[in-house]
Amino acid sequence: MVYSFKKHFHKVSFPTDRSLSGFLFLFVFLFAFTGSVTAQGKKRIEILNANSLKYDRNLGNNVRRLLGDVRMEHDGAYLNCDSAHLYQNTNRVEAFGHIYIKQGDTLHLYGDYLNYSGITKLAELRNNVKLIDKETVLTTNILDFDLNKNLGYYKDTGRIVNGENHLTSINGTYYSQSKIFYFQDSVVVINPDYIIYSDTMKYNTITKVTTFFGPTEIISDSNYIYCESGWYDTENDLSRFSGNAFLSNENQTIKGDSLFYDRNNGLGEAYSNVSLYDSAQKIILKGNLGYFQENPEKSMLTDSALFIQILDEEDSLFLHADTLRSKLDSTKKHKILNAYYHVKMYAKDLQGICDSLSYSFADSVIRFYDSPCLWADENQLTSDYTELHTRNRKPYRIEMYGSAFIISKEDSLYFNQIKGKNMTGYFRDNEIYKINVMGNGQTIYFPKDDGKIVGVNQAESSNIVLFIKDKKINRIKLINQPDGILTPEDKMQQNNLKLEGFIWHEQLRPLKVADIFR
Repeated sequence: MVYSFKKHFHKVSFPTDRSLSGFLFLFVFLFAFTGSVTAQGKKRIEILNANSLKYDRNLGNNVRRLLGDVRMEHDGAYLNCDSAHLYQNTNRVEAFGHIYIKQGDTLHLYGDYLNYSGITKLAELRNNVKLIDKETVLTTNILDFDLNKNLGYYKDTGRIVNGENHLTSINGTYYSQSKIFYFQDSVVVINPDYIIYSDTMKYNTITKVTTFFGPTEIISDSNYIYCESGWYDTENDLSRFSGNAFLSNENQTIKGDSLFYDRNNGLGEAYSNVSLYDSAQKIILKGNLGYFQENPEKSMLTDSALFIQILDEEDSLFLHADTLRSKLDSTKKHKILNAYYHVKMYAKDLQGICDSLSYSFADSVIRFYDSPCLWADENQLTSDYTELHTRNRKPYRIEMYGSAFIISKEDSLYFNQIKGKNMTGYFRDNEIYKINVMGNGQTIYFPKDDGKIVGVNQAESSNIVLFIKDKKINRIKLINQPDGILTPEDKMQQNNLKLEGFIWHEQLRPLKVADIFR
């Protein structure tokens, strides 16, 4: 429809000469103000160079076609390409071939195709896309980059090279101002020393610190690490892991709610619910605070520290102390476990307490210090210092030095007792079957007839050999100047039925695993 001005002409009144200047001033002011807003809110894409420039009506109204050495500028960003279509009405450009965008001093974008809006400042690059920002290079086939927010993202697999680190993921977002990448879905980091697989990860290209937000594996020639959150400083090889975190090597696995690891120095720290499993020695160390060193191998645990040695399918040795330390002996081949202060031990057939303990895996000897007390079946064994010799993780001999004393309870009133300077006990099937007393040997035991006590046998000899059967004293052999007497039950005197130094420690005996923490 053609609009007719004549139809309404008579209604139009022009300004007088006096008001004409004011009208023109208002018109110019409004025009200038509108042009300013347009220029500030929608800055035009400017053409800097093109070998050929023409309008192409086949592309639409007011569309310029640029060919050859095309160069354009928009709000501080510069674009080079082989050819382009500039849509002036919408302030948009399509660019083709050898796309190059430069923003600032560090950000460079490349690709085969570009769709760029001068209104939103969103650059959509496709095919053979490359982003270079200082030392970081991103390659992908689909990249959208918001030049206004300095934010780029891809959703069709991207590969980033930053120093020695090569990173790939399905999805990624890059914040060019902070130099930070966020990766999602099948994230892989390849470094000459290790490979990282993660679900979601952040990577700072300046600090080279990776932060994990999902299931993550770190694999190297020397160890394997798993976590569900944490960070890794790839520049300094420092890391902290949490969320079901563990670190394992050929023989050991370390777990904890939180693990700190210094790869360069082979040092680790673990916090809360810490455990170390040694598959070669079949031992487990637990606690709430742990320190570890890879070379030479050593570890320390404290705060509810627990040592577990797997004896067989049905039994294990449990040992608790204030602090547990493990290290290699002088040959660097065998471990030594040291337990310090308030040591308590439990196994099905053997329990014990002492102030400190040392377990050498070279000779399989457990050494108990500072007035240890052990229980083997019904027997309580005490001395100044004790050695428990084992074979195949089972006791076969016990050496007791200084004030050696063995007590077993016969009934509520009477106790069988063996005392001497030193003693050696021999085990068979985890039960003591023979005891040699060496020096100042004394015994008190209560023989029975049909299960009833018939008297008390008191004997002394410099050396004594006792034979145990069914956990009871079966026979006594006195050697060198023996002296013994059997007193009938009706003539027994209570004040003579306990040897000097007798102490019954029943209340201290761990009867189950939980008792070692009492």
